[in-house]
Amino acid sequence: MIPIHIKNENKFKTVTIALKFKAPIDDKTITERALLSKILTKSTADFPTEQSLYDYLSDLYGAHLSSYVSKQKTAHIITISIEFINDKYIDEQLFDRCSQLLADAVWRPYLQNQAFDDQKVTQEKQLLAARFDHIKDNKAQASFQSMLQEMFAGQSYRFPSIGFADRLIDVTPHKLYQAYRSMLEQDEKSLYVIGDIDDTVRRSLEEKFNFSQQSIKLHTLDLPVKSNPSFVTEHATTSQARINMGMTVPVTYATPEYFSFIVMNQMYGGDATSLLFMNVREKLSLAYQIHSQIDARLGLMYVIAGVQNVTYKETVDTILEQLDLIKKGDFSTGLLSTAKKMLVSHRKENLDRPRGWIEQSYASTFDATVLTTDDWIKGIESVTKQDVMQIANEVNVQTIYCLAEEVKA
Repeated sequence: MIPIHIKNENKFKTVTIALKFKAPIDDKTITERALLSKILTKSTADFPTEQSLYDYLSDLYGAHLSSYVSKQKTAHIITISIEFINDKYIDEQLFDRCSQLLADAVWRPYLQNQAFDDQKVTQEKQLLAARFDHIKDNKAQASFQSMLQEMFAGQSYRFPSIGFADRLIDVTPHKLYQAYRSMLEQDEKSLYVIGDIDDTVRRSLEEKFNFSQQSIKLHTLDLPVKSNPSFVTEHATTSQARINMGMTVPVTYATPEYFSFIVMNQMYGGDATSLLFMNVREKLSLAYQIHSQIDARLGLMYVIAGVQNVTYKETVDTILEQLDLIKKGDFSTGLLSTAKKMLVSHRKENLDRPRGWIEQSYASTFDATVLTTDDWIKGIESVTKQDVMQIANEVNVQTIYCLAEEVKA
């Protein structure tokens, strides 16, 4: 029996049910899985056309069936969810009908001779191909992916969650069906429900989502400390240069260092009060946009910036200088206090959205230690200036990738 997590929350007029499938990141299957996540929400055995399914969702008072793929640690996650109006606000039994539709989308897809419909597969391949083209044309997204390829060379973490454009040609309706069977039989599964409901719905959900459960083992992410970062510059026709930096920090989830890392990133480039924004963008006018972001569970930090072509080298130096300021403690207590307040506020705001609660809850299953919201807030609030300085001195710059227009002499 798969775990079913139910959150009673009376602030929402809707109910959201999300089904998650977890597998190790694998370049051989990631493209098929990305396609699979979309095709499962476009038809079912009872509604074989996209229009018929759309009409049925309209009959369900505009219920929304959706899906997406993501990476969590070294896992590839398929999420399929449905959001609908709570039964309490209408004279309909929507919970049973919508939860059944979600189950049918997974259990009873529209198939032909143990394969997905050729026309639908072709259509989804075209849509994904268009998304790949968009990423390629978007210099910010493309340069970030190039940085990941360099930083995580030889490791599965470098693979994008939506797969690869050059693999689309090899995807067939039958191969997609094989990926579907593998997802059902081998993935680790979880179900999340949030809305103004109670635990009485559990039995019905157990019957509808009676999956066999698997426990998968994830690969570890191992990046040795570098004495000097890899510096990669590529040239292209672009109105502004793109800087992407990848860094590692040795932290363990739920430890004091984990919270110090989160606070340090917020001060470094987390929002408009950060050093990167205030100094690099506002004071020195070296960047059009700039911020830092982290994957705290894996101890990863990235700096992303759009800058002038002629000043990208100067900007790289200035970005690193801001990190040095934190290492030396050359920052105000006000910046530290603001960072902690903003983090707590963002956490609470995120939990005020159904998807926010689902993602936070699901993320907590990746570690043996479980942090409650109160534990997390206390951890953030306990971080001191010395803690921030100490964790900043543990930052190891792994990769600096720059995409810029070649300046001719």
